Amino acid sequence: MALPDKPARKITNTGTKKNICKFSSAKMGRMIWCESLLEKSLAYLLEIDPDVVSFTSQPFKIEYVADGKKRKYTPDYFVERRNKKQVVEVKPANKARSDKYVALFQRVGPICRDQGWEFIVATDEFIWLQPRLNNVKLLNRYAPVTYTFQNLLDCEQYFKYQGVVSLGKAAEDLQSRGITRQILFKLIYSGFLQIDIMQPINSQSSINLSNMVLDPKSCN
Repeated sequence: MALPDKPARKITNTGTKKNICKFSSAKMGRMIWCESLLEKSLAYLLEIDPDVVSFTSQPFKIEYVADGKKRKYTPDYFVERRNKKQVVEVKPANKARSDKYVALFQRVGPICRDQGWEFIVATDEFIWLQPRLNNVKLLNRYAPVTYTFQNLLDCEQYFKYQGVVSLGKAAEDLQSRGITRQILFKLIYSGFLQIDIMQPINSQSSINLSNMVLDPKSCN
């Protein structure tokens, strides 16, 4: 399924209290428009998730029937993962549990499943989990950092020999090879190196090689 470059409906805060914002996605190569800070926070998680191939906001409209009338529902995100596709609704937990939205989800969920899509509701309880979210935002700052294919080879050789090592030690050991702390953060962001994002990231954080193989074309 080709994802649209533009939202299926106009995103505006005219006459509403929506916090319209945008997220610059390196993965998608464009801006992702969001209707709340909660939606933008989820974009950070989708951006760094190696299982997410692509994602877009306000992707399409889904028609359903309620009270004998035809209605339309626009999901917050459509996410393509390696082995499945998801329709994602973003809502604060207290709203998601209200009768209004429970009824809506019960109607659109089966429609999504008939299309072979998983329907999920992502709440603030999941999205704003700390320190994960702050860690992901930190790593996202290093998305523009460039590295060379030789950097990858040197890192691979180093971590295959060292195994698990602290971020501070790796930065110190690899400095002579032209690999800066910024490059290490970029390689964590890219998935070449892995770190526990459920713990605060600092110089004592353990990092090691992941199972991901980066395309040499991604080097600069």
